[in-house]
Amino acid sequence: MECGIWQGGAVLFLRGYLKAYDVTDRLVWAADSFTGVPPSRLPQDADEDLSAATHPNLAVPLHRVRALFERYGLLDDRVRFLEGLFRDTLPTAPIGRLALLRIDADLYESTRDVLSALYAKVAPGGFVIVDDYGCIPGCRQAVDEYLARFDPAALLHAIDWTGVYWRKS
Repeated sequence: MECGIWQGGAVLFLRGYLKAYDVTDRLVWAADSFTGVPPSRLPQDADEDLSAATHPNLAVPLHRVRALFERYGLLDDRVRFLEGLFRDTLPTAPIGRLALLRIDADLYESTRDVLSALYAKVAPGGFVIVDDYGCIPGCRQAVDEYLARFDPAALLHAIDWTGVYWRKS
């Protein structure tokens, strides 16, 4: 599952991998507003205006992402899209166990919403990747607060200057 897919590159890769290796017992979930990053609502996000008003390039509509899946022959019943804000779509989404949760939610609020709704669904031994941990203070704060409360033994590993990952114990 990826939350915050922008143009869909990572979920296209995930679906392509599963297809290339004939993995048929897994789904690929793609959650996004498809209208860009929502305006900041919380004080932790006050310095991050990534909304469509200031960053229209981050607003990629669902039909464009679906067209990319179609172009590569990857749009099938193994791909599920959740359109809307994380706080509205994730708590009631029919998602079972997750082997991989990739979070590219940018803001404190959105990152917190993803972790609150989905972290319990990550299987033991599953992986969590957070894209903006090193570059957006609110994202880092949301991850640190959540893990301190619900998984203090999690060991974060740097991917690059901004991304981190850990394996759920």
